[in-house]
Amino acid sequence: MEVVAAGGDGLCAPTFDKDGKLLVCSTGTSEVCAVENGALVQVLSCGAPSGLCAEASGVLYVCDMEFQGVLRHEEGQLTELVKEYEAKPFKGPSAIAIDDANNVFFLDCGPLGEATLASPKGSAFQITSDAQLLQPLALECLAHPSALAIAPGGRVFYVAEKMANRVLRFAQRAGVFHCSVFHQFSGRMGPSGIACCPKTGTLYVTQYDFASCSANGIVAVLSAEGKLLREIEAPAAELTGIAMHPAGGAIFVTEASTNSIYTCAV
Repeated sequence: MEVVAAGGDGLCAPTFDKDGKLLVCSTGTSEVCAVENGALVQVLSCGAPSGLCAEASGVLYVCDMEFQGVLRHEEGQLTELVKEYEAKPFKGPSAIAIDDANNVFFLDCGPLGEATLASPKGSAFQITSDAQLLQPLALECLAHPSALAIAPGGRVFYVAEKMANRVLRFAQRAGVFHCSVFHQFSGRMGPSGIACCPKTGTLYVTQYDFASCSANGIVAVLSAEGKLLREIEAPAAELTGIAMHPAGGAIFVTEASTNSIYTCAV
C-alpha cells in the first residue's frame, strides 16, 4: 500500500463526492477534509464527524458523534437531518449510505465501549425516500455497528458489527429487511469498514485492531457469497474505514494510529 496523505486526528470514513474527490473525517479535529495534492483541506467543521456519504446532487451527509445525530451539508449550510427516534436521542451515528432510490441507511452505536458485546445497544436505521419515514431495521441489538455498504441493485446492504467480529447481511424481500450473519471473522477486534464493488459485489473489509496488539492491518476480500478470497496487508493495524474508487480498480483505507490514508490496486 502507498500513502496518499497524512494528517488530522482520528482519520476515518473515507468516501468520494460527486466529482470523484476523496473525503475523510478527522474526528479529533472536528473536520471533514478533502484530499488535494497529497494534503488534507478542510471542507467543513462540526463536532466529531464519524461517517460520510455524498449524493449525486452534491449533498453531503455527516454522522456526528458529538452532536449525536446526522447532519446535512448543502451549499455551505450545515443542518440537522435526524437526531432522535421516538423522542429518544441517538447514542452517536457511526456510518451512513444512500442507495440508488435515495433511501438513507445509517448506524447508531456511540463511542467505542457504548455498544459492547456484553451490552449490544447499537442500531441500524432507514429513512425512506418516498415518505421520509425513519424506521429501525435492527433496534438496540448490535455490538458496535461501525460501517455499512450497499450491494449492487440496492436490495442488500452489509453492516460491520465490530465487537461481534462479523459482517451482517440485510436482504430485502417484500419490502422487509431480513438480517443474517454473512461472514464471521476470528482474531483482531473486528471489522471497521466495508466497500462493495459495484460490478461484482465483492466486499473489501478493514479489520481493526489496537496498534499495541498487531503490527500490521488486514483488509479481507470476501466474495458475494461471503467466502474469504484473500487478505491484503496494510502497514498499520488501526484501520478505520475503506472506500473504493468510483471507477473501480483501487481501494483507499484510513488508519488512526498513523493518521494516514493508504491506497492499493485491487
